Amino acid sequence: MPPTPEIPSQTGRAEQALRRVSSYTGQVEILEQEIAPLIEADGSLDWIFRLAEITGRADVSREVLRRVTSNLCWQAREVGQRIPTAEDAGACSAQPYPEHAARVVAYAHGSRLRFDFKFEELDDRCQVWLRDFRDDGYLASMAALAALGLRSERGRPLLERARAMPDTDSATRYTCLHALWFGVDLDDQAEQMMDLADEMIGRGEDGYNLYFWRAYALRRLGRLDDALHSVDRAIALLPVGMNLVHQDYVRERELIKTTQLLNEQVERAAEAISARLRAESEAYLDDVKADLSGYSQTAQRIVSQSLVNLIEVLAVFVALVGFLVGSGALVLKAGGFWQNFGSIALLLGGSVALFTVLQMIVRVPHAGADRRGRRRLRRRSRENPSP
Repeated sequence: MPPTPEIPSQTGRAEQALRRVSSYTGQVEILEQEIAPLIEADGSLDWIFRLAEITGRADVSREVLRRVTSNLCWQAREVGQRIPTAEDAGACSAQPYPEHAARVVAYAHGSRLRFDFKFEELDDRCQVWLRDFRDDGYLASMAALAALGLRSERGRPLLERARAMPDTDSATRYTCLHALWFGVDLDDQAEQMMDLADEMIGRGEDGYNLYFWRAYALRRLGRLDDALHSVDRAIALLPVGMNLVHQDYVRERELIKTTQLLNEQVERAAEAISARLRAESEAYLDDVKADLSGYSQTAQRIVSQSLVNLIEVLAVFVALVGFLVGSGALVLKAGGFWQNFGSIALLLGGSVALFTVLQMIVRVPHAGADRRGRRRLRRRSRENPSP
């Protein structure tokens, strides 16, 4: 068993403070106060190994380690410090707790790549880290974030794996929610984000980033009033001085308000179009009813006239039959030539007269009427052209 490393005075003070405080937030605050002064723009990454030594000696939980590493990496990014590399991990063998130091370096490296959206590099590194730390849900959540950022099919199973791991904690769930924010290709992206966000709120893990991501999910679901309330809460919780983050939140708020305005304009346009179409349809129906009424009256008039003509024809036919029978009787009873001649002439004259009357009853309409009707149809066609 290797000898216990000598404890520097500053490291000892931090360790003692950590042992006196048992709360998660208290330990995170102690570590940030201890390490934050060491982070400089042009400085080395020794603060990562200092953090690894203190947390390894004090045996802090992975949740505390993940949260404080993420917060300190954000500070390193803000001051412009370089991103750790694979070569930096080579120095872990010289640390008092080599395996623990390698895990802390992986957390720091992954956090910086996550913050800068360097998905390809993060994806490559996560494959290596998950071979070394198979049981680490935090690294699995980073792998899911990289895969979803790359629109890879591996994103969903990696996300499910991270959430199902035994050591999943608030830091892992935050990274999973961040990963879902990049999962625009997931059909149920907004629903999954809402489920996870609500679970975290129920656990007391809410924060300004959670409400920002939740506002995005609500906007995708069309719940714009709730989305506006959520992003306003994110802005209210945001610490003073985080100007770049504040700009992101304001842009999300502007997107929500713009979507609301667009929806209102579309709704008003739809109502106007619907009213116009309804008015045009009613006017068209009135015209159709008027035309049908005219056609019905014309048809009734034609039928009535036809019935009258039929009755007149029958009357003339009966009169003709009676005339022929009577005239035939006269011819048969005539005694001389002139009586026969007169009877025959009367018969012929009466027949011609009756046929003339019959022709007048059943006469065909004049061609001029047809021409007038055709002119009316052409005029109506010009007034109401077909689409």
